[in-house]
Amino acid sequence: MKTIDAQEFRALQRGQWNEAARGWRKWAGLIDDASSEISERLVGLAGIGPGSRVLDVAAGYGEPTLSAARRAGPGGRVVATDMSATMLAFGRERAHAAGLGNIDFVESAASGLAFAPGSFDAALSRFGIIFEPEAERAAERVRGFLTPGSRMAIASWGPPERVPFLAIPMRTAMAQLDVPPPAPGTPGPLSRPTPEALGGLLIDGGFGDVVVEEATVSFAWDSPEAFTTFIREIAPPIQAMIAPHPPQVQEATWAAIAGAVRDVAGDGEVRLDNLVLMASGRA
Repeated sequence: MKTIDAQEFRALQRGQWNEAARGWRKWAGLIDDASSEISERLVGLAGIGPGSRVLDVAAGYGEPTLSAARRAGPGGRVVATDMSATMLAFGRERAHAAGLGNIDFVESAASGLAFAPGSFDAALSRFGIIFEPEAERAAERVRGFLTPGSRMAIASWGPPERVPFLAIPMRTAMAQLDVPPPAPGTPGPLSRPTPEALGGLLIDGGFGDVVVEEATVSFAWDSPEAFTTFIREIAPPIQAMIAPHPPQVQEATWAAIAGAVRDVAGDGEVRLDNLVLMASGRA
């Protein structure tokens, strides 16, 4: 993995995700419709049931937090953690709207979590812990909070060629701006694209009986322009690549992204199928 300053990297991400919370609020319905089955499967892989005490790492806007809270019921408890205060604020609103009073929201990066040993019966992270620059160490930290024999379940996107909703804009922006791809292992949405890479995160965190499975998330937008707006508003890594450039260059890049997805999907509805990997292991 490329050597990076973990503290600086987290600070940059915190600012980016605080900014992106407005986009997630706007597009939450589409995201939920597409990815609800992933949340439910992670809840199942983690063995969550009535009365479970659950930790959601890098919970963002509150998934799979809300799914876990429903499964745990009034006798259980979910602690949702994230470094972004604005994403957590949106999560609180969603929990209140859903009538779920068994969730606590805690602002913290995965690396800074501190709970007593045996505080939880399960742990989750949907597309979250993969953004942590010291992910294996964070997983080891989480394992220490779990009761022996309990499980952690995490999700990542697959390889770029199987995740077009991210690969198309990333590839197009890099070509348009003459930006090299990130070094292998740089934390981000495509940083754990194989079963070995995602499962290894848990193995190196001390988990045993690690298994990895695949699923598909299908997104649909009304047009290439709607797709481009979605990416512009919810994907900080892509926005961060484009934002430093002059306004006219930024707009040309976003137009190129719309054109690239039009080449793939045509002028009408854009529908893209994306590979998801899910790994679970025993503490």
